Amino acid sequence: MQKYLKAIFISTLALGALSTAYADTRVEGLRYWTTITPLRQTIHLIEVDPAKLSIIPAHAKEKALGRETVSAIAKRYKAIAAINGGFFKSGEWVDGLPAGILKIHGRWYGIAYRPRGAIGWSNQLYTTLVDRIQTKTNVFLNHKQFPVHAVNQPGLANKSILYTDAYGPKTDSVPDGTNIIIQNNRIIDIQSSGKIAIPKGGYVFAIGPYAKYPNHPIDIGSLATVNIEIIPHFAKKEHYLAWQMVDNVLGGSPILLYHGKIVQDHSMERLRSPFITDRYARTAVGVLKNGHWIFAVVEQSALTGSPGMTIAELATFMKDLKCEYALNLDGGGSSTLYINNAIINHPGGSDEDDYIWSAVRPVSDAILILPSSTTNY
Repeated sequence: MQKYLKAIFISTLALGALSTAYADTRVEGLRYWTTITPLRQTIHLIEVDPAKLSIIPAHAKEKALGRETVSAIAKRYKAIAAINGGFFKSGEWVDGLPAGILKIHGRWYGIAYRPRGAIGWSNQLYTTLVDRIQTKTNVFLNHKQFPVHAVNQPGLANKSILYTDAYGPKTDSVPDGTNIIIQNNRIIDIQSSGKIAIPKGGYVFAIGPYAKYPNHPIDIGSLATVNIEIIPHFAKKEHYLAWQMVDNVLGGSPILLYHGKIVQDHSMERLRSPFITDRYARTAVGVLKNGHWIFAVVEQSALTGSPGMTIAELATFMKDLKCEYALNLDGGGSSTLYINNAIINHPGGSDEDDYIWSAVRPVSDAILILPSSTTNY
C-alpha cells in the first residue's frame, strides 16, 4: 500500500462487536477497511462502486429543519452503510438547517452563500462532479428579476427568503411582509404575514417589509419562475451544464483534491485558520479514476489514541488513496461511519449540544449506500 499508510485488519480483541459488523457486510460493490498512519491516526474507509450500489443523500426528519443521528437516518432507509454529510446550523429556530448547498433528488434544501466545495451526482447517469461552487438565486415575476437573499431560513424584515417544499409544511415569516405563493410557474396566491403553507413542488417567496418589493403589477395567475444557478469555479465551461442537471448536490469545505492535485489555497472558502491547521475528527469523500467513491472517517478519540487530522494531512491521505477529487465534509463530533446496523468509529459527541464525549451527535444529513434496486424517493 502507499508509503503514507499502514493497513491493519480489525481484530475482535481491539474493536469487539465492530469486527462482526465488518464480517457480516459482504456486499458486492462495497469494501471496508481501516488504516493507522505512523502518527497513530485511525481512519475507517469504505469504497463503493456506484454501478452496483446506489449512493443518495438524505435529510433528518425528511425536511430542512431538525436533526437525527446517522444511524437513525440509515435505518429508516434500510441503508447498507452511511456517513454524516454537510455542515449545518444548530439552535432553536435553525436547528438542522444546511449551512451551505444541499439538493436531494431535485429538491432544494439549501444554497451556497459563498464559494465552497461540493459534490454533485446522479445515480442513473453515473455522473459525479466535485468543484468549488457558488449559487445565484432569483425569482422572476412577470419576467422581472428579484434577488433571493436566502433559501429555507427564518424570515428577516430586510430580506427576501425563498421557501421550498423541503422546508416543511409551512414557512416562517415576519410581520408586515408579503408572501407570493408559486406553483407550476404561476402565482397561485398572495398573502400577508403568517405561517404560509408551501405547495407541493412549489415555493413561497417571502418578501420582508423593508426588502425590495415589485413595483410593477403582479396578480394571481401571473407568470413566476424560480432559478437556482450553480456556478462552478474550476470547471466553469466544461461542467457548467452538468451541474445544473445533477439530482443531488451536497456541500462541504474545503475542497481537498481537484484533478489529482492537492488544493493549497482555501482563502476563497473563508474558513477559520484553526479549522484548517488543528487536528480534528474528519469526514471526507473522494472519487477514484474508475468512478468508485471513497468515504473516509478519521477518529479523534481517547479510546484509540487517534489525534485526528489537519486539512493538509487529510488532503495528502486522500491523494495517497489515488483519489482524483476529494472534499472535506462536516467533522468533529459529527464524524460517523455506520455499516450494517453498527457505528464503526468512535464519535466524539458535542459539548455545545450538551452531549458527553462518547455520545453520537445528531446531524442534519447523511450520505447513504443502498442496494441499487432500492427506490427511496
